[in-house]
Amino acid sequence: MLVKIAWRNIWRNKRRSIITISAIVIAVFLAIIMRSMQLGMYDNMIQNIVGSYSGHIQIHSNGYWEEQTIDNAFTYNDSLIEKIEANKDVDHTTKRIQSGCLSSFKDLSKFVFVNGIEPEKEQLMTDWNKRLVEGKLLTLNSNSVNIGKGIAKYYDLKVGDTLIFVGQGYHGMQAVGAFPVCGIIDMKNPNLNNVSVFMSLTTAQDFLSANDLMTHLIINKKEYSDEQDIVSSLGKNLKEEYEMMTWQEMMPEIEQVIKADSAGGLVMIFILYMIITFGIFGTVLMMTQERKYEFGVVVSIGMKKIKLMISMVYETIFLTSIGVLTGVFLSRPLVLYFYNNPLEFPSEQAEVMENQGFENIIPFMSSYDIPITHGFIIFFISLFICIYPIITIYKLNPVKAMKR
Repeated sequence: MLVKIAWRNIWRNKRRSIITISAIVIAVFLAIIMRSMQLGMYDNMIQNIVGSYSGHIQIHSNGYWEEQTIDNAFTYNDSLIEKIEANKDVDHTTKRIQSGCLSSFKDLSKFVFVNGIEPEKEQLMTDWNKRLVEGKLLTLNSNSVNIGKGIAKYYDLKVGDTLIFVGQGYHGMQAVGAFPVCGIIDMKNPNLNNVSVFMSLTTAQDFLSANDLMTHLIINKKEYSDEQDIVSSLGKNLKEEYEMMTWQEMMPEIEQVIKADSAGGLVMIFILYMIITFGIFGTVLMMTQERKYEFGVVVSIGMKKIKLMISMVYETIFLTSIGVLTGVFLSRPLVLYFYNNPLEFPSEQAEVMENQGFENIIPFMSSYDIPITHGFIIFFISLFICIYPIITIYKLNPVKAMKR
């Protein structure tokens, strides 16, 4: 009965109720769109720099991060891989070996990082076909190399030219080799483009005299999983000889950029919530003041104040729920559309974004966490506002109320 009364009461003044619902719809709609766009940009930024190269989590031998040399490589371990991939939040793992070398072509030379990779596993992290500028990608047993476009530009290299590498292998062994260039790739980051050389894992291990060794074990998480949860879970099973690091620990500057930008977005959303809070409160205030005479009458004829309070709470919840659900349903198609068809920066800004190492697109995040989070925030705001009519009814003097 109280639910039916509450439902009818909110439509006694249709204009006021529609204005309040519209304000809630706009606030929820804008909050979801803004956060979906922001979080989508952050996710794409992380995917460009982290997911496509460093991985979300790396495992090294203990002490490798402080002294990144080939001598700190560790042996491939089947049981370690099985333990990691058994975690429900882990998507896949891939092995890498990395070492610095001097590269040479004709009368020029340049320092580069030689990366031994598993091409098929790397393809799971990112679509390397989109990064290929010229030539072809590495295969499992390829004896050629892929190079960043910055190296190709420095040497004026073409596909088919041969680069010479001179460096130090495992435990002081000499690492010298000449490898033909089979492909030129764009790492979407100027720094990586200028130093990145990729070989197949077995070729790099042979070149560095480091058979069955790796310097990095890359762990890629499933979408929207949390890196810290994975580290906490896996840390119980890893021996002390390994160190496990998230991308936030390896590249803190990226996390700082995201946090700074996210703070600005949260301020805007806070302003939206302040507006909608006063909007809902204004409606509840008018409803309460206009109906004091009515409250005095129903209390005088025997209605308990507690039931009257519950009825007012229901009215506020109905108004809020209609607004929140409408805002979510209106925003969802737009979010899904821009998730599948990302916005692109204007041509003037596109080059700037690419030079900073980011793709010139603005993809939206389609996670259900965003509408659920903002829907519940509005819902709890409305419950908080219900305190005012509850206090008013509790202090109500029926005689004074009917004299108004």
